Amino acid sequence: MTALEKKIIQNIWRFEPFSLLILLTYLGYGMNEILFRSNFSTSSQSRLIESIEFQDTPKKAIICLNLGLLGGQSVLPNYLFRQVDNESVDEDLFAGFFGYFDDRLLRRFLLAIYPELNQSLIQNWESEKSSTLYTMKLDSIAALHWLMQLVFPELQVRVEKVTLKRHVILSSPILGKFHLGHQTVFGKRKETPMPGKLITLITDEGDFVNGQPWPHEVNQRLQRLIFPLLRNVGVCLEIWLVIRSQVTALSLKQNSYLGYENIYSDKLQSRRIRIFSGYLSD
Repeated sequence: MTALEKKIIQNIWRFEPFSLLILLTYLGYGMNEILFRSNFSTSSQSRLIESIEFQDTPKKAIICLNLGLLGGQSVLPNYLFRQVDNESVDEDLFAGFFGYFDDRLLRRFLLAIYPELNQSLIQNWESEKSSTLYTMKLDSIAALHWLMQLVFPELQVRVEKVTLKRHVILSSPILGKFHLGHQTVFGKRKETPMPGKLITLITDEGDFVNGQPWPHEVNQRLQRLIFPLLRNVGVCLEIWLVIRSQVTALSLKQNSYLGYENIYSDKLQSRRIRIFSGYLSD
């Protein structure tokens, strides 16, 4: 038994089934090497996972749950438990017989409430999540608000419809091929109005953690989590960060950011910082 397995045994009461199964998978246990059984008890318990046992030969992890046919909320008739109490039926044989069905029932129950663990149903959970996410209308107000609030739980999120200006890069006019008319544009850039979404993120503090300013953290999460999704949809966005009260003043020192910090003032100032403006597409 490894040191990590001993630590799991000592802290098993802290786990819930999903996190425990993820940890066991990380340790190399497949679902066919994990067994489930119910805690033989006639009363309700204060925790869901009672204990865990590790075996080396063969390699097994036996999880004892306060659920199932032998638990306090068993569906078995009381008559059977009275037979065990009266010693008419051997307790070990009784637990062993119903333990066979317990493993199947508890396994199916956990795979039903945690479908991401059921590889016979879903081969690749991450791919399935992405496919399901793209079935949503991600450029709608409700979906964008849900997505942004999910990625930025520390911030207040506001999403609204606006008309934004999109900059379109044009090719240079060519003599003899360029047609004049009311739709002709001279120059290399054209501003066209188009429907878009204005996303406002609101925070009370200027820094995220360890002196890192919120604009940097917001930009990192957008580039890593939000933009890859929205590029497949195609949406015109403008994203602003509002810092309600920022008491620090700009100073020339390390980790000081021009444009992110206030110029000195006796009054608390609310800052608006534009994080992104443009059209997201493949």
